[in-house]
Amino acid sequence: MSYPPLRARLLVLAALAACRDGSGTPGAGPAPSVAPTASEASAPSAPSLDAGVANAAAPDAAAADPATLDAAAPDAAAPDAAAPDAAAPDAAVLGAGCKLRRGPLSLTLRGPALLWSPDEAERADFRVIFNRDGVAQHVAPSFGGLTAPGSPPAEAAPDAGDGSGDPERASWPACAVASRFVYCMDHGGTIRRTPLGGGEGPPIGAGRRGTGISAVALPGGHTLLAFLSDRKTSEGAVTQAFAVLDDRAAVPLSEEGSGATFVALSPWKGGALAMYIDARSALTPVHARTLGLTAEGKLELGPDAVVFVGDAGESRMGGALAIGAAGPAYVLLPAAKDISAFGMAAIRIDEAPRDDMPAVWSLYPNGLSPAPIAATQGVSPIHVARVRPVSREPGARHALELGQLDGEGRFHARCVAVEGKSFKHVAIEADRGGSLWIAYTTAAGTFIEQRAAGP
Repeated sequence: MSYPPLRARLLVLAALAACRDGSGTPGAGPAPSVAPTASEASAPSAPSLDAGVANAAAPDAAAADPATLDAAAPDAAAPDAAAPDAAAPDAAVLGAGCKLRRGPLSLTLRGPALLWSPDEAERADFRVIFNRDGVAQHVAPSFGGLTAPGSPPAEAAPDAGDGSGDPERASWPACAVASRFVYCMDHGGTIRRTPLGGGEGPPIGAGRRGTGISAVALPGGHTLLAFLSDRKTSEGAVTQAFAVLDDRAAVPLSEEGSGATFVALSPWKGGALAMYIDARSALTPVHARTLGLTAEGKLELGPDAVVFVGDAGESRMGGALAIGAAGPAYVLLPAAKDISAFGMAAIRIDEAPRDDMPAVWSLYPNGLSPAPIAATQGVSPIHVARVRPVSREPGARHALELGQLDGEGRFHARCVAVEGKSFKHVAIEADRGGSLWIAYTTAAGTFIEQRAAGP
């Protein structure tokens, strides 16, 4: 949907004025029912990963207490006895371009996972970084064998566990990596910037407990962090987005009068692109702006643009920034299109963010909250991993679907990697050898697998 610029601005201002205290988050109401799209109807089904596991929601960070934050994360339920075998879909079922190469492997920790390659030039043999109360814990998956004939043998790596027993819980949110540093938030909201090789790092930000963080590298060895934090104003407490260049003081990323419930960064034209969502009970403005460095090495913020105004949102609404090797960027937002339709909106950004940019929709069979989504950055084509309902029936199982964006922002489904009762977090990366690495978290655990990116 799109609004004329004036109308969009008026609606945004009206909603913000009505919801400045941050309490305008709606409850999860009945999900809209819509017919599946052609791609969804034809997508192959996948075996169950966590059949029988309760459909536990991801933590609502807005109301989390430090003592119960981990308890609010996905429930610690034992996986179904058949889950490990059922989690390995038959490559013949998935079709060309989505064949399973290695995994799925159940890791010893359960929680949001960051995929990271120790060699950025090669981008191969991805590792996993978990957040352990503000400390980065590196895990090197040890796959038991290859599933695709003809694939090169894997090097031995430290054992990441065989998935037996109840995995230990990692902390929310996932850590973020930029250049040679890793950022992690502890249970109190303190964010530290520490060397990837290990060592201590000073606190550089005070974020809202459990809310996501994002980081990118800037030219000249600089790093940029984005996070959410509460600030007291004359009209009450407001959650806003902030940015930190290297280890300097935080500066507001969201405009005065605008709140933020989600923030993400991506590399962009020699600088960075920032996107933040302000989910409210009446409507959901999505903001974007560019960031760069001045000649003096200071952070420079481009104009703030309301690139899209969606329908009513809620505090767990997230999104993703998707960028190819060249060309436009896309804001990906799982949201309600109208009162009867829900799906993924892809908002294209070319030279710079502008108000009221058009969206290309890919509808889901039904609504979903939260609806985890992730996308690749810096490689072409753009790959997307998203969670959607399998069918339109209330309480339907969820599917982790892989696909690509074309030049117009249209989503083309490739396969359903796995089905389950619920997914809490998903991450995706593409390596230089033509493979996709996917990590996903359910109530049963966190899993990693490698799939073919092409035929």
